[in-house]
Amino acid sequence: MCSSRPCGTYMAKCIALHSTFACVCPYGFYHKDKNCHVGKIFPGLITLEWSYSSAVQVINSTMYEEVFLNVTAFFQGIFINEKSFGQTVIVEIQEVQGTGTGRAMRRSSSVDNPMNITLMNIFAENSNITEEDIADAINTSTSSGYSGYRATSHCAVSGCDLRTTECNENGEYAECECKEDYRKTNWYDRSCSDCSSECSAANNQICVKENGVPACKCLDNFERKDNRCVACAVGYSGENCKNNSKLILIIVGTVLGAIVLIFLIAIIVISTRSKHKRDPERKSLIKSGYLNSEGAGNTQTRMFPRVQTTSGHANPGYEPNNPYEMDYSSRSSALEREYDDEYEIAKEPDGFRLQRRY
Repeated sequence: MCSSRPCGTYMAKCIALHSTFACVCPYGFYHKDKNCHVGKIFPGLITLEWSYSSAVQVINSTMYEEVFLNVTAFFQGIFINEKSFGQTVIVEIQEVQGTGTGRAMRRSSSVDNPMNITLMNIFAENSNITEEDIADAINTSTSSGYSGYRATSHCAVSGCDLRTTECNENGEYAECECKEDYRKTNWYDRSCSDCSSECSAANNQICVKENGVPACKCLDNFERKDNRCVACAVGYSGENCKNNSKLILIIVGTVLGAIVLIFLIAIIVISTRSKHKRDPERKSLIKSGYLNSEGAGNTQTRMFPRVQTTSGHANPGYEPNNPYEMDYSSRSSALEREYDDEYEIAKEPDGFRLQRRY
C-alpha cells in the first residue's frame, strides 16, 4: 500500500492500516491532493460509544482501522458543506474511566467502557470557521455513537515529545521548546533529538541516544565532576572511569619492584661486609708468621711463618721454636767455626790474603 507512495513525495507520511492507509502531515498541516498544506487547527475531544479494547492501540489492527474509518467519515459528513475543511486526524484513543465528564455528557448507551478520542480538525489557513461553529455542528448532528464533544488545548494534540520538550501555546499554535541540554534538529521540531552545542569533543563529551532520548556523556577515560568531564585519576580508565585494571597493575608492579629493590640492597650489603671480614685462622697465621721477629730491637723478617699449635707443653711433638729457623747466635757461631776450619789468613807484602789450610 504505502510502497506506491499514495501520499505523495512531499512531507506527508503514509501509515499502513490493516487493509488501507492514512496520510498524515506534520503538525500544523493537513493532507489533500497528495500534498501537505498549512492549516488552521481545532483540537477537540469526543466520546465514541464503542467498547474499548487494547487492540485499538495497534495501528494495523482491524479494530483501529474500524475506529479510524468511522471517525473520519463522521466528521466528513458534518463538514461536507464546509469548503475549507481539510482533514480529521486522530491523535490518541483512551478508555473512559469511571463516571467522568465524558460519560456524563454522552447520550444514553449500553456501552460500559466507551472510548475518548483526542483529535484535531484542520481547516484551510484562510478559513473563517470558529470553535463555536465546530462545536455547534457536532452537537446538533443526528449521527449516533458520538457524544460529549469539547475543545481541548493545542498542547494536547501538538505531538511534543514530553521527554525532551515543554509545550507552550502561542495563540492558535503549540510550540515545543527544548528542555535544558537538548536542541532540535533541522528536520523535525516536535522533539529535541540532539544534545546542546556544549556537548562536544572540545569539552570531552559526546551525544548518544538512550531509549530514543539524546544524552550527553563523557568520552571514554573521562568522568563527570562538577558538571564537567575531567580525565580519570591514575589507574582508572574506560566509561565513567569504572575500569580499575590499570590501578591493580600499578599496585602489583610497585610491590614487586619494592621487593626486588630490597633484595638487591641486601645482596650489596652482604657482599660489602664479606670483603672487609677476615678469616680468624688466616689472620692468626699472618700475624704470627709474617710479622717481624719477637723483640723490639729485632727487625729481621722471617722467611717462613711460624706454625702454631693449640696444644700445651705436654704434647710429645711440641717444639718451642720453629724447625725452619735457628737462633741467631747459634747460626753466627756455626758460620764462624766453618770459616776458621777451612781458611787462614796469610800475610803478604801488600796486605793479607786467605788461603786454604788443606
